[in-house]
Amino acid sequence: MRTAAILTAFGCLAAFAQAPTAEITGTITDQSGAPISGASVTLTNPSTNQTRGVKTNNAGSYSFPTLAPGTYNLRAESSGFGSQLRNALEIQVGQVARLDFALSVGSVSEVVEVRGGAPVLETETANIGAVVENRRIVELPLNGRNYLQLVSLIPGATTNARPPGVAQLRMGGARSDFTVSISGQRLAFNRYTLDGIENTDVNFASYLLLPSIDALQEFKVESGVFQSEFGRGTSQINVSTRGGSNQFHTVLFEFLRNSEMDAKNFFDPANRPVPAFKRNQFGFTVGGPVAIPKVFNGKDKLFFMANYEGLRERKSLTQVATVALMPQRGGDFSALPRTIFDPAARAYDVRGQVTAVSPFPGNVIPRARLSPVTTAVFQKYVPAPNSSTTTEAGFFVNSEGRNSNANQLTTRLDFVANSNDTWFFRYSRNKDDGYVPAILPDQGNNVDVLVHHGVLADTRVFGANKVNDARFGLVYLSAANIQRHAFKDNIVGQLGIKDIPSASVPLWYGIPVFNVTGFSLIGDCSDCPWTGWNTTLQFLDSFSWTKGKHSLKIGGDYRRVRFNNAVPGRPRGRFGFDGRYTQSPLAPSRSATGSAIADFLLEGITSSETLVGSPVSSFRNFHLGLYLQDTWKVTPKLTVNLGLRYENEPPWLDKHDAIVNMDYRWDHSITPAFVRAGTGNLYEGNPALQSPTTVAQVRDGRFGRHLAKWQKADFAPRLGIAYSLTPKTVIRTAAGIYYVREISNSDFEVVRNPPFSAQRGEQAQAEVPNLTFQRPFVQPVSVPTFALAVQYNEPTAYVGQWSWGLQRQLTPDTMVEATYIGAAGNHLRRMQIYNQAAPGPGDIQPRRPFPQLGTVQTVTGASHSTYHSLQLKVQRRFSGGLTVLGSFSSGKSIDNGSSIRNTATETLTPSNDYDLRLERGLSGFDFRRRWTTSWLYEVPVGRGRRFLGSASRAVDGVLGGWQLGGILTFQDGFPLTVY
Repeated sequence: MRTAAILTAFGCLAAFAQAPTAEITGTITDQSGAPISGASVTLTNPSTNQTRGVKTNNAGSYSFPTLAPGTYNLRAESSGFGSQLRNALEIQVGQVARLDFALSVGSVSEVVEVRGGAPVLETETANIGAVVENRRIVELPLNGRNYLQLVSLIPGATTNARPPGVAQLRMGGARSDFTVSISGQRLAFNRYTLDGIENTDVNFASYLLLPSIDALQEFKVESGVFQSEFGRGTSQINVSTRGGSNQFHTVLFEFLRNSEMDAKNFFDPANRPVPAFKRNQFGFTVGGPVAIPKVFNGKDKLFFMANYEGLRERKSLTQVATVALMPQRGGDFSALPRTIFDPAARAYDVRGQVTAVSPFPGNVIPRARLSPVTTAVFQKYVPAPNSSTTTEAGFFVNSEGRNSNANQLTTRLDFVANSNDTWFFRYSRNKDDGYVPAILPDQGNNVDVLVHHGVLADTRVFGANKVNDARFGLVYLSAANIQRHAFKDNIVGQLGIKDIPSASVPLWYGIPVFNVTGFSLIGDCSDCPWTGWNTTLQFLDSFSWTKGKHSLKIGGDYRRVRFNNAVPGRPRGRFGFDGRYTQSPLAPSRSATGSAIADFLLEGITSSETLVGSPVSSFRNFHLGLYLQDTWKVTPKLTVNLGLRYENEPPWLDKHDAIVNMDYRWDHSITPAFVRAGTGNLYEGNPALQSPTTVAQVRDGRFGRHLAKWQKADFAPRLGIAYSLTPKTVIRTAAGIYYVREISNSDFEVVRNPPFSAQRGEQAQAEVPNLTFQRPFVQPVSVPTFALAVQYNEPTAYVGQWSWGLQRQLTPDTMVEATYIGAAGNHLRRMQIYNQAAPGPGDIQPRRPFPQLGTVQTVTGASHSTYHSLQLKVQRRFSGGLTVLGSFSSGKSIDNGSSIRNTATETLTPSNDYDLRLERGLSGFDFRRRWTTSWLYEVPVGRGRRFLGSASRAVDGVLGGWQLGGILTFQDGFPLTVY
């Protein structure tokens, strides 16, 4: 903890231009309460000596909008009155701090220092949220130094819900392990910003860059109703980096965690050592004025901050795989308590029904009958059991290492052009790579993630009551998950499997997937390699104007987004084996016969899948957000926040029109049609392509380039009221509409549709084994088995939120808060199966509304949600060596779909697409109750402290400077479903 104290010493302030921002406002009166017009109010940043001054208006009001979070000194004075000074005011990100002065008659030279920090009550806004300040970020114990773990300290926040498996695979890096639901909303409804610039991945709505905690000033979580300045989500996680000051500060750090105190995994054999684990995090932070001896002195003018953090992690993961026993691999099933029947010896009647079966003598398959493909797979890619065995299977305990390497750099410059014009520039880069093992050895993925994040900002003051803040940001992300055998071995060719053309591409080299029922998957991941890279250009501007009782703010946010990715999907083939062909259909209990491993040895394939074509996309989009908000000080006790936000974000389009959607509106008496973007001609620019499907095609361009309807009337009103019932009690209520942008991954999937790509799949005949590795597909490519679509007229999803709460100040540094928050989500996106088969016996395909089509996986806006909660908070600002933040929430979130992608407690698609009412239940991320408390306490021992206050430096170096800190969390478990 002594190290944390050293890090805190670096908590110097940035220039005024830092974003996100805060505000100081108030009223200057005389002792009778009459407003003083024209009083001078001066704000000083002591770390940079920058000052900013305003005059009070006719109502005696003043305002300093667009401030960087930090510590300030505030002075108020007027002719004929004595001056008053408030020092060391800690202003937090997003805070609107009200500081009133009552001046006494006297001389301006008479200065009275008013003790006490910034107010703990929020009397100027009805926003719901909390700030996690620098001290808490740096000094609380954080596993992995990930500050986002502290989001869970906020009332209504719940963590530990795992992201969908596909998201974990394609995001890569540490960001695939973090999710949070805030105030009962979906995991994808959080918006992350860094210095005001977008820090949210458009693909899966996770964060992009996770700055080192030593590069941060603080962050605020807007967890409920908030003003119109923010959009695109129901919660905002706004992070501010720190800048330099007039003093040089340097910090070096090294954190080590290893397996010395770890417990052994339950499944590990007694003689197996504890899986190795070692994590090193190291780096430095340096900052101060820019100075070139005898050339330039940046004191009070130009400041810098540089931070580097490295990560080296080596971790063995214990995974237990179910594998075939060694005798079974040679065809010997004599120890199996089930009879293995020879599929080649079956007799059939004229209808293809089995009339006679014969077992393998001795339950042993002759070696001449064993497939050379499966024999080679067992020899090269499936290890022998190394743990316990049963008569059915053996177990292989895999402790293959998961390796991670990361290097991050953040640099920042702050420039004070003059007292009315400040700039800052920040650039961050993070490189994260490593290896993620699979359940079987040498079948994992190499992960590579690179992020660039930069911002240039200018804050300019015009006169005494106008401020403009402009920011330009550039963000780049590239992520790749590539199977280990890429570029090395054409394993599909070596095994001799036919009809998998994409497997010959060096990037797609690897082991095919063999899904043998009852055993662990064999092969490299089906969706690898996955590569994606995207760029976001963003410009934001806000103009603040204080006029009378009104503080107006008008602004906009414009961004252009490019997202490119390549998603092959089963490029090496995927083959299923369920044991049906070595079973006896004539047995009283068919499942008591046969073996899926025996089918595998005999090439009794039940299903085959592979990729046709190469799905590469170049998606483009933009977003425009405009807002107007007014903080109206109706009376000294009553403040009203009025706001209106306009959102305009069209559906995605592809630069080359290489996307295809499904038109459900076209005459439903016949098969729906594939529609390509642009002209609608599937083969424009691709004349050599053959017809990929028998499905009808539309060539009139009826959907345009976006393939979905562009919603252009998304207006979001906001209203908040704060009333000071007494000087120590505030009542606050608010309501608003929030348009939300969910993960775009499902939109990007339409690139897999024909003719650019198609998932070729085939189910074998029920009783006649007709698929082999030499002929895994019988039907031609023209039979579509799978398609993806987006509902054309899907409205923009939105959430209505409302709140009512009360804040009470207990001491000058302590407050408690109780708030009710309610929400209702509408037109929320989910995945459905269009063309679902009607219930009934027999094959599925004839029972579909359109037998010419297989599964059509469709993104729709058919979900809705409700949430109600009571949220309690107690907060003690750091004082007397102690700071505490405690929260409790009791709530309930209900919906009929918790995500576009499946969550930990629900499937991807409904069980019955014809009646979504059956899907209504607890949200997949619903935790009914949660209690979290964090604290930091400086032990009062050492020089200048209560005990041993006059100790020598040597004694103080050993016994002084210690502190205690911790986080305690209790919460209910995940919702549980029985199906």
